[in-house]
Amino acid sequence: MLNKHVFVALIPVITCGLLLSSCGTTSQSHSQPDYKSTKTMVLDILQTDEAKKTMESMMKDESFQKNLIMNPETVRTTLIQSIAKPDNPHIKQAFKDPKFTSTLAKSMKDENKKLLKELMKDPEYQQMMLSILKDPDYEKSLLDLMKTSAYRKQTMQIMKDSLESPMFQAEMLKIMTKAQEDMMNPQNLNEGKKGKKKEKKKKSSGG
Repeated sequence: MLNKHVFVALIPVITCGLLLSSCGTTSQSHSQPDYKSTKTMVLDILQTDEAKKTMESMMKDESFQKNLIMNPETVRTTLIQSIAKPDNPHIKQAFKDPKFTSTLAKSMKDENKKLLKELMKDPEYQQMMLSILKDPDYEKSLLDLMKTSAYRKQTMQIMKDSLESPMFQAEMLKIMTKAQEDMMNPQNLNEGKKGKKKEKKKKSSGG
């Protein structure tokens, strides 16, 4: 869509070039113009100062800008259509660029998280996941994976990162503090003493 608008913008420049070319070749044979030579000529024209000034003037025109700018829905549709074509060379090339894939992943992070949360609540998705987890072949594959050194190394790294995480440390501190408070609670202490007395009575009666 954008290319179409740009092409429309170039029409006056291209037309001028073609007219100049036709004037210069009237004395020559009336054969069909060669595509390659015409393309080269047009590209040469676009490199001239006159062509650049014409383009700058057109780009400043408000009516032209309104026609050139695409609405969000058009951008979305164009993007979906481009990604939907797996053989699209431009898409293939784009996904080879680490910066592009990284930016795309970051932009989709929140959407993916939201989608996953919605899926986890979906009964059909839950049933499907349960059936996969119960599958013997999947279970075997998972166990084999867990035995590999690469998996163990990754698991250890995750555990290490978790232990070093300030959020994890804060959560662990809360749990430990609560456990200590529960232990120091007089009611819990009395219950603990009563439990010990009962155990002693059982042992003495059993003896």
